[in-house]
Amino acid sequence: PLRGGRLVNNLPKKALDLFAKAEPKRSPAEWALRWLWNQEEVSVVLSGMNSMEMLEENIRIASTVSVGELGEKEMHLFEQVKKALNDKIKIPCTGCGYCMPCPKGVDIPGVFRCHNVSYAEGYKKAFKEYVMCTTMRDKKSNASLCVQCGKCETHCPQTIEIRKQLKNVVRRFEHPIYKITSVVIKKRFQGKPKND
Repeated sequence: PLRGGRLVNNLPKKALDLFAKAEPKRSPAEWALRWLWNQEEVSVVLSGMNSMEMLEENIRIASTVSVGELGEKEMHLFEQVKKALNDKIKIPCTGCGYCMPCPKGVDIPGVFRCHNVSYAEGYKKAFKEYVMCTTMRDKKSNASLCVQCGKCETHCPQTIEIRKQLKNVVRRFEHPIYKITSVVIKKRFQGKPKND
C-alpha cells in the first residue's frame, strides 16, 4: 500500500517539510498508514517491516486508528503531499519487478528508478547511477535495448505504459555522453577478474 516504501522513504524535501510542519507530529510512515486505515474500503493493511521498531510502530498505529478519523485539515495535508510527490515522481514504478525479466535484458525497475531520481534528487546523481546500473554488468541493461514487445506491460500492477516510459528514459539519459561513457567503461573493465 505504500508503493514498496516509496511513499515514506526518500520523499522529496517539500513533502518532508509538509509532514514536519503538520500537527500532531508523526512520521511519514504513520501519516501514510493512518490515511490507509481512514478509508472505509480498507479492512486489512499488509505492511512490509524490516525491524522490530517498524513492527512496534505499526502495532501502535493500528490499535489507535479508526475509519473516518482524519479531518479536513489532515486530508488537505495529504493533497499537498500528493502534489509534492507527483511533481517529482515522473514514473509511478514501485520497483516490484513483476515486469521482469525483460527478454532483451532491460533493467526496467532500475532505469525507472534512475529516471525518477533525476527529477527528485538531481540529474548528475541520476546519470551516474544510470551509467552504473546499465553498463557495469556482464550484459548491458539500458532502456534503448527495448524492442517494444510489450510483455512487461501485461504484468505491471501499476499499469505503467512501460514502452512509452522507456522511450522517455532513453531521451533523458542516452545521449552522446552516455554512449561515450559506456564504451570507456566497457574497455576499462574488459577482462578484469570478477570479485567473489
